[in-house]
Amino acid sequence: MPETAMENGPQPALERKPKGALLPLGRGALLYAGFLLFIGVYKSLNLLALLGYFILVAMFVNAFLSGYRLRQIRVRRHFPDPLYAGQEGFYQIEMTNSNAAPVPPWCLIDLSSSRKNGWSVQALASGASTFVPSRIHPLKRGVLALAPLEICGSFPFGLVQNRHFGPSQEEVLILPKTGTLRRGSIQRFISKAAALGDSGKAPRFHPLATEEFHGLRPFRQGDNPKGIHWRTSARRGELMVRDHEDYPGDDILIAVDPGVGPGDDLEELISLAATICVDLCKVRGNRLVFAIAGREPVVLEDRAEPSFGLVVLRELARCQAPVDQAGAARAQSRVIDLLSNTEMPPAALILARRGRFAGLILPRDAPAPVLDAPTARELGLYEPPASERGAGNA
Repeated sequence: MPETAMENGPQPALERKPKGALLPLGRGALLYAGFLLFIGVYKSLNLLALLGYFILVAMFVNAFLSGYRLRQIRVRRHFPDPLYAGQEGFYQIEMTNSNAAPVPPWCLIDLSSSRKNGWSVQALASGASTFVPSRIHPLKRGVLALAPLEICGSFPFGLVQNRHFGPSQEEVLILPKTGTLRRGSIQRFISKAAALGDSGKAPRFHPLATEEFHGLRPFRQGDNPKGIHWRTSARRGELMVRDHEDYPGDDILIAVDPGVGPGDDLEELISLAATICVDLCKVRGNRLVFAIAGREPVVLEDRAEPSFGLVVLRELARCQAPVDQAGAARAQSRVIDLLSNTEMPPAALILARRGRFAGLILPRDAPAPVLDAPTARELGLYEPPASERGAGNA
């Protein structure tokens, strides 16, 4: 595992009570103090014994002062942007001195960061704040429990290091991986699947087709020469090109059927659903209904826009498949109840795992086509994240 990568889940437990440790200089001073005390007491040399006691007192004062100052520092993380699985993310750590006196230099350690050696922080005035940037590379979607922030200091003599911890229950939500979707491919898949009726044959698209053919028109400067229709051009005596138009966006319902149990195919399904969500929310104004029949069924409805897309991605990040068929049946029933109070869009699509479709039936007149991640790749509709493509080719 790369040093910057992190598995989601609880991190190794750390003792959150303040801890002190002797530094190399402190260990040397302790041995020297013991030697002086032994010689001073054994030889009745009060001056050497006094010097040994002085060193011990200095170590005690060092431990007390460093711990007292560190307790006045407040630390917290700030995540300005969402974090995605498989992608390096950035955040900031804020440190505030709540003490009436300045805090001398100290060290900050964040075991959840890619920078394992921490940061050296300069002296901080009373009431002042400072920020340090950090990076994180989560591997999986879901809730990631972050390790507590550690504050280390050895003021004033550098003999004893005192360590305090920040909040330990800090968590961050990691959004699913997203791939690449051909523009308008989902709408075309739904319309062509509906046109098939009961034939049962899956539609296939040419991998280079990205737009709907609309007609022919005269060639204009800047047009792609590959779009010239040579037969019509020869008949009419002028260059004619194919006129394409983007497939118009429509209101749509996307239902995610995660099946039963965990697995890599579940992560592929969630990645496909997240990619479709991001693609549909690029076209503002269309009505988007997103249903997820997971352990905690949910139906989301709003106008497609990036802010709503983030809401859907957060629900997909938390999505877990039911553990058995009974749980899947209850999830489907709950989704159907929620959709019964929702105006159904004209277009609908069910996303499921290949071979694990739990049979979700939407409350609408026409049956909705079912699509899984492998089929979407085979039809040229969808390119999975780079990490999944590499795993599939291995």
